[in-house]
Amino acid sequence: MVNENTPSHRIALFSWEREIVTTDVEATVDFLKQYEIERLFQSFSSRLSDEEIVRFMESVGGEVDVYRLMGTPEWAFDEEATSMIREADRVIALNEQLPELYQIKGLVVDVEPYTMQDFDWDDRDLQSSFSKGMVRLFQYLSIHGLEMITVVPYFYDTKGYREVLDILIREASTELAIMNYYRESEVENMRYEAGVAKEEGVPITTIYEFKPAGEHDLTERNTYHLLGVEAALDNLLEIKSIYHNQEIFGAFHDFKALREVVGHD
Repeated sequence: MVNENTPSHRIALFSWEREIVTTDVEATVDFLKQYEIERLFQSFSSRLSDEEIVRFMESVGGEVDVYRLMGTPEWAFDEEATSMIREADRVIALNEQLPELYQIKGLVVDVEPYTMQDFDWDDRDLQSSFSKGMVRLFQYLSIHGLEMITVVPYFYDTKGYREVLDILIREASTELAIMNYYRESEVENMRYEAGVAKEEGVPITTIYEFKPAGEHDLTERNTYHLLGVEAALDNLLEIKSIYHNQEIFGAFHDFKALREVVGHD
């Protein structure tokens, strides 16, 4: 368990569950505090009303930094970022209803074009539209004072997306979050990203998977489900010791899985 002697890592927790926003928010806050979660990356589905989100932010926003988690693979086709900007506008409108302390801090943008059927790593048109759309969104969010945490897999630099990755780090993120889902290789698998991020002064968050093997084609090597929170934090300390001259944070994926791992379900 995280305790008072654990260094602060600005730990974030991914949450895709609508129920986190609508039910027993006090229990959610208690859970976040218990495991010293400092940031919540929360999805706000279209089924949630603005009133429900505002109430949630009034309860949680003063306790942790909340970011809107969003993403769909098809957004990679839109170089104008039309759909993403529409979602950003909802956050801007919600924040207008909240005191600054309780506002949504920014967006966590998880666009994964490689998960689409018939995806082609060598499709230069898609690479271009994806990159341009993300840059466009970043520029828009910057104007409105919102952060953009850009989520990437650990393998872009080895799969032909290095140019895209460079653009995402240099021109489309205030922070890079790496799905570093390959145990015992985390340090090496983020080496390229860390080098570029260091040049740009962009913090990196390394994400730890807690879903069990078998879900979403995960293997035991991809997850800390059996090893638990302490093992993930030990790995984060190792990463921070190696990349000690830049900002490195941690994140857990996801809320439901973490509750199972620590025995809250």
